[in-house]
Amino acid sequence: MKTKGFQEIGCVLVVLLLFTGVAQGQQTGVSALGVTGGLVIPSAFVLEPGTLVFSAGNYREPRFGSSSRNRNYSFGVGLVPYVEVFGRFGDYTNPPPAGSLLGSGVRDLSANIKVQAPPFWPELPNVAVGFNDVSGGAAFFKSRYVVASDQIGPLRWSLGYASGTPITNTAGQGTVFKGGFGGAEFLLAGTGASALAEYDGQRTHLGLRYYSPKLASLGNAHLVGTLQRSFGARNPAGQKADASSFAVSLVVPLGKDESKLEAPINALPALDAKPVNAAVAPTAQDRLDSLQRALVAVGLERVRVGTLANNVVVEYENQRYGQNEADAVGIVLGLAAEHAPVGVQRVYAITLKAGLPMFEMSVDVPAYRLFLRDGNAANARANMSFDRLPEYRQADVKWVSELPSRRSPVRIEIKPDFNYTVATEVGAFDYSLAANVQGIVPVWQGAEIYTSLIQRLTNTDNVDPGRVFQGIRQQNGLKVAALQQSFWVGDSVQANVGVGRYNYGAFGVQAESTVYLPDTSDVVRLRGSRFNRAVIEGGNTKSAFSGAYRWVQSPTTWFEAGYQAYSDGTRGPALSMTRWFGDVGVQVFYRKGGDRQFAGLELSIPLTPRQGDAPSTVQFSGTQRFEKGIRTRLTDSNSAANVVDSNAVRDIQIDYNSEVRQLNSGRVGYAYFASQIYRMREAFFLYARQHTAQ
Repeated sequence: MKTKGFQEIGCVLVVLLLFTGVAQGQQTGVSALGVTGGLVIPSAFVLEPGTLVFSAGNYREPRFGSSSRNRNYSFGVGLVPYVEVFGRFGDYTNPPPAGSLLGSGVRDLSANIKVQAPPFWPELPNVAVGFNDVSGGAAFFKSRYVVASDQIGPLRWSLGYASGTPITNTAGQGTVFKGGFGGAEFLLAGTGASALAEYDGQRTHLGLRYYSPKLASLGNAHLVGTLQRSFGARNPAGQKADASSFAVSLVVPLGKDESKLEAPINALPALDAKPVNAAVAPTAQDRLDSLQRALVAVGLERVRVGTLANNVVVEYENQRYGQNEADAVGIVLGLAAEHAPVGVQRVYAITLKAGLPMFEMSVDVPAYRLFLRDGNAANARANMSFDRLPEYRQADVKWVSELPSRRSPVRIEIKPDFNYTVATEVGAFDYSLAANVQGIVPVWQGAEIYTSLIQRLTNTDNVDPGRVFQGIRQQNGLKVAALQQSFWVGDSVQANVGVGRYNYGAFGVQAESTVYLPDTSDVVRLRGSRFNRAVIEGGNTKSAFSGAYRWVQSPTTWFEAGYQAYSDGTRGPALSMTRWFGDVGVQVFYRKGGDRQFAGLELSIPLTPRQGDAPSTVQFSGTQRFEKGIRTRLTDSNSAANVVDSNAVRDIQIDYNSEVRQLNSGRVGYAYFASQIYRMREAFFLYARQHTAQ
């Protein structure tokens, strides 16, 4: 191992120690290689589960020579404890000459994985192993490493060794990351700033970094800015290539800190409060009438309130609280518990979709009313129950009104439709963006007319007709016009079938079903489509299907394994893991069709307010789920090219997607709603407290 770089670092450390105060809390920095770490080298720390990082900078890798564009973009996620996954886009290129599509230089998309060893002995340093550029058609950044890191007072240090693969298709055939490396970061007390010095196995780097405080306006995210300078860098010709660079990162924590929602809220009358004037105290009928009015006032539809024995039953449909059905359940249970007449033991909330019962939540009234006041969830959780279908007969319920409250005759949902390519030989980022305007009209129980109208908004030049990526250009027009019917088969199979015009003119059928397995939260998912002609340009087949078993390991973690007949005519297995952090879903997946294999990562986020537009003649909203990801073809010696193939081995797409629209994106069941009980309480106080009886 070379020693000159470490000697330079040692001199800097001695000076910095004289100016460093007490230690600060652990912060997250992103290296130029696209992993958590220092300026260039990785550390043995990893992202906390549920943390997203977006980073951009202009660090130049000297092994690629000089170029007019020097850009590094990375996106990382803490997927599970001790594991982080990063996607990194390096762009060291010169623009193409006039009349040519191809420029010169290197443009590459790579995937990086780091795994930290569990801390069996807390007094020892953290240790991690990492794999950079794990697959793809090029080997520009491929390396493996092991690293140890620790923090002692204000000093955070890392030492490790990397085994790098020579860069392909470049002069000099050097390596980006190889050999012994090490570095240190000194936290400057109370300033949010730190100074860094490191040796990456080939050259020395010095830099400054600033960690901003949590920014409430950005969901408690924080910004990280980095300045750095390299020393001893050489280009492929052996000439000096020292350079300065900067980078900025956005670190976003997903989900909510549930402990902050436990605090008592003194906004409700005491449980033993007596009416001011007992002579005009509301009767049981008065309280049921006021409950019906309150549920309508908060924007719920198809509302019916009634009694069955000593229980209150509420049927409702929610289209307003589009991010999570837990908000609507919390509002219904909270209002029903507060309005419940004296002597009522339990309240039942029956969730409808298109007028069809989907599931039922119930809770003990005294336990839930106490929970709303003191925030202690133990007793309320113990008295909650979940069922897929109501067990009562509607005719046995004494309804306040036989007819449910009104519903919106027309719902309009607007979502972006986004096709793109990243890191190709002809463009760093090419895209076609459109607005997908979806119309939904309820017809009868379980039935809705669904339409989807696509209007192209903008695209890059390479997507224009006759250009290299014309295949991803959005097509204007009516994409879907179909009748969707949902129904139950027994009490274990929920299904939805659509019949009509799909994909701009093909007549066909789309269907999906969820089969609930007994005594478990696991499900079997079946999806399929069949059309009267090829559905997309490029030779795709008329039909596709998918069958998968979903193991629900916890309310926030799913594993799926299945088999698909893809629309490109190939067949093969599909594997995925999904983690939920609040209302954001993160999925990693592997799919194989024929001899082609793809792996990638997908984000699923709601693009609609937590409380949306109130019901009206035409109700507008965003989309409950916007799903977009990135993938790469897994290459080998027999198939080394990672070419753009937009329609190959794609997960089957069901336009209506009843799991999203009717089953809360698959997040249903006792375990899930019990885990959301503080969110349910918060929703009640945010949106329904003013409608409770005083």
